[in-house]
Amino acid sequence: MAHRFVLDPVDLTFFHTAPHVSRQICELKAGPDEVWAALTATRPLSWCRMLTSVRFEGEPPYGAGALRHVEVGGAMRMEERFFHWDEAGRRYAFHAATANVPLFQAFAEDYLVEEISGGSRFTWTFASAPRRGFGLALKLGAPVNNLLFASLGADTTTRFGALDG
Repeated sequence: MAHRFVLDPVDLTFFHTAPHVSRQICELKAGPDEVWAALTATRPLSWCRMLTSVRFEGEPPYGAGALRHVEVGGAMRMEERFFHWDEAGRRYAFHAATANVPLFQAFAEDYLVEEISGGSRFTWTFASAPRRGFGLALKLGAPVNNLLFASLGADTTTRFGALDG
């Protein structure tokens, strides 16, 4: 079995205090209920080319405490634990509990789907803190991470359609 590195748990404040924060904001033709349903499906984000596997553990409905497994580009694997889940507000957040590479001390994502005129706004926030000794690697890799995050946003916009205007 491959080695797993344990990451620190975080809360919502991490999205304001983390050393590295990136946001993708997608204004979509699809309504917020349709986008939220796709993000909370058993196998979400299937439209993102760089995510080779994303699956929840267990059966819906999901909520705080749920586990999800993700594989990025066929190389990086993480187990994600959801610590915030608000169905009414269409928002959830998780932190990576484990990863197969030792880059991060903490890594988290926040998903927020809001209704706007003609569709929805999906704000996808990524936050991370490097593991000791990997700060320079993450800093040098920032352009690659930014391309990855941008591709996830672009794939999501392609999947649901761009809101004109």
